[in-house]
Amino acid sequence: MAEIGEEITIKRKKQYGLCSKLWCLRCMNCCKADDISILTSRNRKELSVKLMAKYQNEIQLNPDEIQVLDVLILLYTLDEKSWAYQYLYQCKLISNDENPRNDLEFYIPQLMNYLVFHEEMLNENISQFILTSCIQNFYFAQLVYWTLYSISAIVFNNQVTEFQKVKLYLQNLIKRMVMNHETNYNENEQDEKIQEVISNYGTPQFDQQSLKCLILPQHIQLSKYISLDQQEGYDFMSCIHFWNDIISISDKLKFADPQIISLRADLSLINTKLPANVYIPFVKDQLRHYTILNIVVQETKIFSTKERAPFYICLEVYNVEKEENKFDDKRERKNSEFNVEFSMLSDFKSQSNLAISQISNQSQGVSECYEIELSKKEELKKNNNISLDFEKIGQEIFGEDSNSISERIRQQSPYCHFRSWRLVHLIVKTGDNLKQEQFALQLINQFHMIFQKERLPLKLTTYDIQSLGPSSGIMEMVKDAATIDSLKKKLNSIDKDITLSQFFKKYYASNLQKAQRNFCSSLAAYSLICYFLQIKDRHNGNILLHKSGKILHIDFGYFISISPGKGLEFEKNVPFKLLSEYIDVLGGTKSELFNLFRKLFFMGFLACKKHQDQILLLVKMMYSGHGYTLPCFSKGESAIHELESRFNPPCSNDGDISVFTQNLINQSLDNWRAKWYDKFQYYFQGIFY
Repeated sequence: MAEIGEEITIKRKKQYGLCSKLWCLRCMNCCKADDISILTSRNRKELSVKLMAKYQNEIQLNPDEIQVLDVLILLYTLDEKSWAYQYLYQCKLISNDENPRNDLEFYIPQLMNYLVFHEEMLNENISQFILTSCIQNFYFAQLVYWTLYSISAIVFNNQVTEFQKVKLYLQNLIKRMVMNHETNYNENEQDEKIQEVISNYGTPQFDQQSLKCLILPQHIQLSKYISLDQQEGYDFMSCIHFWNDIISISDKLKFADPQIISLRADLSLINTKLPANVYIPFVKDQLRHYTILNIVVQETKIFSTKERAPFYICLEVYNVEKEENKFDDKRERKNSEFNVEFSMLSDFKSQSNLAISQISNQSQGVSECYEIELSKKEELKKNNNISLDFEKIGQEIFGEDSNSISERIRQQSPYCHFRSWRLVHLIVKTGDNLKQEQFALQLINQFHMIFQKERLPLKLTTYDIQSLGPSSGIMEMVKDAATIDSLKKKLNSIDKDITLSQFFKKYYASNLQKAQRNFCSSLAAYSLICYFLQIKDRHNGNILLHKSGKILHIDFGYFISISPGKGLEFEKNVPFKLLSEYIDVLGGTKSELFNLFRKLFFMGFLACKKHQDQILLLVKMMYSGHGYTLPCFSKGESAIHELESRFNPPCSNDGDISVFTQNLINQSLDNWRAKWYDKFQYYFQGIFY
């Protein structure tokens, strides 16, 4: 194990010459091992000052409302940090509201990045602040643990570099948190029949006839979760042990045969220990306030790849406080297909003749999880005398409606009487660096808040990802959505001539205009972030269509400075993906909706330029710590400068920026590189275009 105080060297083979970039010429000695790490203290502080010193003069600390980003700038750039330490204690610790975020919890990755890579765990002031904050708030303490554990080892080029000081710090943190967050449970006498139903639910021993036994919230006796390989546990470790057990299942699945039987057996074993004091560590929709009741074993699916076995789980959860207070949960349905935020829309009407329907927050997963199962032989064939049933086709493409899934599972659950009962859909992954994926979603959240702040009818799909280790984690999964790839495969199996535009017209029918507007507003929003963050690998397996008509992007393994294809780099110099089939959905290049797309893109560009520091600061902070070990920083400091230049084109006024943005759109429209990348993915991966 390497000490953080020691010089850490991480080497990578670098290819020279055109041929070596395409394939390895071992005998020609054209590769060279270069040290690409910036993980030692010798230049981190110099780098952070170099990248962020200019922001010091713009800081205006208002004691009534401290901006967390301003305090982090002081930490990263000042030699004398006493003022920064004082302001840290004045920052809001956590937030139960999704937006806007101005709390330390949202910036835990940047705070832990500073503690580990800049201060090497040696700064007593920061350590004491973190300890005090963790004692003060249980949820904050849990996220600090997961973040530190995730960066306690760096997995780079299949080599693991462990940081012993981080591990020792975590051990001490756990000892303090176990002492501080322990609870004494008073177990009441329970009816044996009720206790049997609760303990057997979610296991093969459960008898469906036992549903006649009424289970009420007061029958649930929550206690600490004890890991499968341990005899005792602690309150603070309950959630940690639970998710460690879930992650360990994913590790074992790679060697299991058959996998699905092994997975369901392991999940059933975990169900014997539920309900317990465990939760999902997500902020969105106040999800962490819900306690896990049961894993719906029969809903589980595996998405195996050659090296990994990610899987989908469905969890029944409930809110203890709402049940105890008999609080009627009347939250607005955020997954409504055509949800319109009228206050934001009315402000935009003065600038646009066409109203844009707002789209709701949805979660996302990975592309394999959204592939539909095609029937071996389609009965629906092209026939001039028979009209295709597009409602049925849509149901097969998007799958069972999320509300229908909830109702179906609720009817079969002994907890169906709970007022706050709900389902949560997650994907569990191992073998992937989810720290980068989590960082990408943090940046997308920032863009989302910028659009909200400027009251623009642009809305990105935000969802939670939590890295639970150096190469493992969990992410939300969006329901009622399918990849463009799977949609096209389905349509192709019916009639090869059906286009995306025709599908919109047939499937949405009377709701076509609303679906087109959702498509337009989401297309403009994602075009902006794909340009600024240079998100690549945008084949149709990584772009989803939601039932509401909006599109959303997933899988952010390539962004800022890394792209697939090695020396080929098909997507190089493509601002963003904008194919003619997207424009056809909007009605063509002369349509009112496409003109609106241009206007939305321009206004969104101005908003991002105005608030660019909210993006650039997060990127610079992470780069000054993680450096090249996050693949998105593979080009080094030049990637930071290129990102900054994209926010600041050589334009002197809004008119020049308008011309610049329209040129970006024209350059992207049916760009041959994007089209050829789709063809490449089709011939080598079978992904439809």
